[in-house]
Amino acid sequence: MKAQVIPLLDIFLNHPWDFCEQRMEKKEVFAKVFSNQAFVEGKLEKLMVEAHRVVKAFLIAQRYFREDNEFNQLIDYSEELRVRGLDKIYRQTLARLQKSQDTAFQHSQQFYHRQFLLEYSKYEEETRHNQAKGDLNIPNTLQALEQDYLHNRLVLLNQFLLQQKIALLNVPKNISLLLEENHIPKSCLEESVSIKINHEIFNLLRKNAPAASEVQHLFELLLQNEKSLDPRSLSDFYAFLRNLCVLSISSDYEKLEMAHMLHDLYKDNLDRGYLHSEGKISRSKYMAVANNALLIEKYDWALAFIEKHKNELQDENETKDIYRLNLATYLFKVGRFSDCLDNIPDTSLYLFYLLQAKRLELKALYELRSDLLPYKLDAFKMFLSRTSKKLPSDNQRQIHSDFANLLHQLVHSIPGDTKRSLILTKRTQEKKQAAEWRWLLEKAKTLKNG
Repeated sequence: MKAQVIPLLDIFLNHPWDFCEQRMEKKEVFAKVFSNQAFVEGKLEKLMVEAHRVVKAFLIAQRYFREDNEFNQLIDYSEELRVRGLDKIYRQTLARLQKSQDTAFQHSQQFYHRQFLLEYSKYEEETRHNQAKGDLNIPNTLQALEQDYLHNRLVLLNQFLLQQKIALLNVPKNISLLLEENHIPKSCLEESVSIKINHEIFNLLRKNAPAASEVQHLFELLLQNEKSLDPRSLSDFYAFLRNLCVLSISSDYEKLEMAHMLHDLYKDNLDRGYLHSEGKISRSKYMAVANNALLIEKYDWALAFIEKHKNELQDENETKDIYRLNLATYLFKVGRFSDCLDNIPDTSLYLFYLLQAKRLELKALYELRSDLLPYKLDAFKMFLSRTSKKLPSDNQRQIHSDFANLLHQLVHSIPGDTKRSLILTKRTQEKKQAAEWRWLLEKAKTLKNG
């Protein structure tokens, strides 16, 4: 069906489908592909199956023959040489592969997997010419296998632990055992910087919140070993470091030294491109960078960041809700409360952003002493009650309930009441897990000022 597949693919790839007036009906396509033939129902569909096979084969070949996959290409090529008995060229190819490993980054995830493939190829060659002497390269193969396995296991466990911080997860028995008994041989920690760093991250993520000194130690470890780490591993490690900074800040709300370090880290990673993927920045990273800058009162920098990267957001909708929510947060921080309310999106498909928008609205209404606040606060409590089962975790439900309850007490307090201010300050200090805790504490303390 080659004669028909080529013109069909030409239509698919080159026709201006985006313009409604240029759309083609099925019979029109049929006439162009099967010239001078009467329309037959189902014939075009069969041809499309063949065209899909061509596209699939092309995409697979294109992926396989990309430049950064040369190592795997040579591994497969060497296997063909071995099967065909071309021993001399086979050994030359393995030597070439070993040379590429000797000059590669020694601590990347890719390196360990490639080393295992290479050692296993050597093992197969030794086995094929077994002369009942030597170890058949088995020790080297097992060592490479262990390093590959340990590295991948740590990477996956770290990702699981981080996900556990933000979502309610059931922990399967096999994962639970790995988390409790994750022993790494001392030799692997000494030989591999990547495994050592991943193990450090693993130990920090197992804690409820790492100490600032522990996060600082990890940062120094990364700086010391940057030159021996490949760009992808380095980017992943810095992502974990940023998340650990956030966890540390969340555990000690009254100390902001870590927030200043995180701000510098964000600026550094932004310049290096670690916060972007294919030219886009995720909603969560965009908001995290802006919020941290606002937290340490870098207002001008935060606004410049929000505006500069607003058109680079992944999955932003037509009404630019994520941009508007971040802009509204900035406007609130600089005291422009009415402008803040004008920019808060009405709703969101994502519960995290919807909750943030609702909290921001309540805070702005409080600052404006709006008569709408009691009604909006009651609606928020009702929202929490009705959507409680949809919240990511019990912890998230609790921190928002604490926010609503403390704000309710503020709303029903008389300004200038020193005794009430002291009581609310004490209650707020005991509820550090509450959402918007710093703002609630500030309002409780200033209540006495009237």
